[in-house]
Amino acid sequence: MIEDVELIKLKKELIEEMGVYFECQDMLSPLSSRIFGYLALAGDEGATFDEILEELQVSKSSLSTNLQLLQSMGRIGYYTKPGDRRRYFKASVDNMINRLDDKINSWKKERELHVKVLNYREKTLSADDKLTMKNRKDLSFNKHYIEFVDAMIENLCKLKNNLITVNQVQ
Repeated sequence: MIEDVELIKLKKELIEEMGVYFECQDMLSPLSSRIFGYLALAGDEGATFDEILEELQVSKSSLSTNLQLLQSMGRIGYYTKPGDRRRYFKASVDNMINRLDDKINSWKKERELHVKVLNYREKTLSADDKLTMKNRKDLSFNKHYIEFVDAMIENLCKLKNNLITVNQVQ
C-alpha cells in the first residue's frame, strides 16, 4: 500500500502536471489551471472552497476570483447538500462533452484536408500516368491516414456518448 506521504506527493505532482497542461492547452491562468486539475482529481464528490484553499495554498480572494472565472467559462459547477451551507465545486460534465466535440471537429477538419490532398494527388498522378511504386506508397499513406482519422473520430464519438450515458444514469 502506498503511504499517505507518497500519495500526497503524487497528488501534488499530478495537479501541477495537469495545471501546466490546461494552462498551455486552454490558455487558462496558472491558478485556474491548478484548480481545474484539483477538481478533476476530486471527481464527482467535488471539493469545498476551504478544501481547495488548503490544498492549493492561495489567498481567498485569488481562489474566489478564479472559481468565478471557471464557472463563467462553464469549466466547473457546484452543488449543495441538504443541511450544509457549503458549496461543493466540481468539473463540469458539459465542459468535458464540449472538449470532446472540439476534438471531434478538429479531427473532421483534418480529415477533410487529407481527403482533398489525396484527391489532388490522385488527379495529378493519373494525369501524368506515372503510378510508380513510390507514388503508390505516398497514396497509400494518405489513405491509411484517413482511415486512422476515421477511427479517431469514431472512438471520440463513442467516448462522448459513453460520458453522456453515464451522466444520465447518475
